[in-house]
Amino acid sequence: MEKHISPYPSNTRQPTVRTKLFWYGLAVFALLVTGLLGANLQPASAQQAIEPVQTSTGRTGFKLVARDLIPTDLTSQIRWYVDKSRELTLSEIVELPDSVFIKDENIPSFGYTQDIIWYQLDITVEQQLIQHAFLEVQPTYLNFIDLYLYRVGRNDPLWRENLGDNTPASLRPYQGRGQIAPLPMLGKGNYRMYIRVQTNSANFMRLKLWPATDLISSLTYRNLATNIFFGLAMTLGIAYLMLGAIARDFTVEIYGLWIIAIGSVVALADGLILGEIRPEMPRLNDYVLGVINIVTHAATVFLWLYIIDLQKRRPILFAIGCVYALVISCFAFGAAHSLYTVFGTYIVPSHSLFMSIMCLALVKQVLDDHRNWLLWSYLVVLAFPTAAAVTIQLTHTGLIAATPFRLGLHQFTILFHMIAMGILMAFRLAHMDRERVSVTLLAKETTTLVEEQRNLISMLSHEFRTPLAVIQRSAEMLMLRLTERSPDVQDRLRRIQLQARKLARLVDVFLSKDGIDDQEFSLARELVSLDRFMNEFVANTTREDAKVLVTSNGTEHLEAYIDETLIGLAITNLVETSRRFAHGKPVHVQLNRHSEWLAEITIPCFGPELDEDEIKLIGDALFRREMEVKALRSALGLHISQRIVDAHGGSIKLRDRGKEGIELCLLLPCEEAIAHRQKQPDSNA
Repeated sequence: MEKHISPYPSNTRQPTVRTKLFWYGLAVFALLVTGLLGANLQPASAQQAIEPVQTSTGRTGFKLVARDLIPTDLTSQIRWYVDKSRELTLSEIVELPDSVFIKDENIPSFGYTQDIIWYQLDITVEQQLIQHAFLEVQPTYLNFIDLYLYRVGRNDPLWRENLGDNTPASLRPYQGRGQIAPLPMLGKGNYRMYIRVQTNSANFMRLKLWPATDLISSLTYRNLATNIFFGLAMTLGIAYLMLGAIARDFTVEIYGLWIIAIGSVVALADGLILGEIRPEMPRLNDYVLGVINIVTHAATVFLWLYIIDLQKRRPILFAIGCVYALVISCFAFGAAHSLYTVFGTYIVPSHSLFMSIMCLALVKQVLDDHRNWLLWSYLVVLAFPTAAAVTIQLTHTGLIAATPFRLGLHQFTILFHMIAMGILMAFRLAHMDRERVSVTLLAKETTTLVEEQRNLISMLSHEFRTPLAVIQRSAEMLMLRLTERSPDVQDRLRRIQLQARKLARLVDVFLSKDGIDDQEFSLARELVSLDRFMNEFVANTTREDAKVLVTSNGTEHLEAYIDETLIGLAITNLVETSRRFAHGKPVHVQLNRHSEWLAEITIPCFGPELDEDEIKLIGDALFRREMEVKALRSALGLHISQRIVDAHGGSIKLRDRGKEGIELCLLLPCEEAIAHRQKQPDSNA
């Protein structure tokens, strides 16, 4: 019988009713915002308030019907002309032949250019208008929008208005979020409208005719959708910033900044500053929108670098990406001037290429680890918004034709991304919470193990001290009773006493709870003659099958302030390392004066088994604080020796002798004996 195994731990809590209601509410909220945003992409009604007619100029114009005026998109009916000289006046434009004006089926789009674009629209009115009509020009961030209306056959315009985000709010006819101008109550006749547009941003234009009631309804819905979207972006962005600061996760902080920036860009592009602040300063909206848009591009670069984990995979490419992001950021200084046109002409297409390459890299990671559901989730959540972002960027730069679908798709994919990423972040937080619980339990278990270790050490210390005390007392009793025996017996009993005292000392050092807590040795130092110390060490260490020889050079009067037992243990570990490769040959230890304040004890290591791997293990044991498992097993004594010597203010060096092997050099602080220092002035005299 097949048993179903859940992919989640048994202690994972199932979603509660409150959690389910939250996600259902979030889904309904997303649909509401999507519907509100969709009002911006609704096509015009099937009924037309404008009908094509043949004008007196011989070109196709449009008849404006006075009754049943309804919202109508005029974008497809306008013709355009590019003034590359940027010097033509209105009268010169009016005198141009109609053939120079071009009509396009798509939205007129010219990329980021400083050229002046002139638009032309012919209108025929059959009878006097009985209700007000309004013209709305999009996008709202065009710098200067000048409208002129001529009656055919007249030389002077009968109506003019100045719009644009560089026009002070007091000079605009409508001080709300859009660029809107009321048409005059036109009488029967033929009319021609000229629209002059100049901007340093993406230069395209959409023109729509509105009756008053429909315009108010549309603006209400659009403003509500913008406010909700902006509030959602700010809330999520601040939450991510706080979460990243708490978790010390730089990627989450950058993502929070990006969410705030992208929400601000959408809101500002919909005229948030124009309608709420109503600036009199000409370039305020232009500058704020440009700076935040540049910050969005730079943050996107940093996000992709961390999403792809390029810092670990390709450090050089990561550095190049960081430089690229910094270059993008530098354009913020010219966000309201012609430098922004350079940014749009060159940086925006390169940014689209960058995001496309990053998407391909993410696809490669997914294919390499196709069973990782998290990578698939990131691909879905990131790929769709990135494709829409690339589309709108290429549209703004004029590299592809502008259509309502391409211009409006990005806001829907951004909303999808924010909600989907929020769900993924919820899973990530749940995972982090489980890890936190696991780490807490592990810390608790570790604390328990440490307490048990201390209890074990206390028990071992007690158990070692008891037999050692018995051995010491027994040796003393035997020496008292065997005073008349041969000197060899007395010598062996003294050695037993000496080794028992050393062992008791080592128990005090290594089996002490204080040593575990502070990771330091309790030293019992005394001033010792180095020659005498080394001679006694050799006498106690040498054996018939493993002799140790010592040679002193100029150290007769040197003394060191050391713990004899611990330094003896440190040298023993070095000698035992040398014995591993000597195969029974004597180990020649040399005691030299290294400098005025240092003495050097040198132990040579050589043999056929001393290869590069063994030398690496010895070096790891001596010089690395965190030892590898293999080095810990084979050279733990060397690590202890290094700690002992460090506690005395000395050091252990590894000296490479080429084909002759290596030398383990122990350096200890030393000084001249007092008696020798007192004799030196007399001899000099």
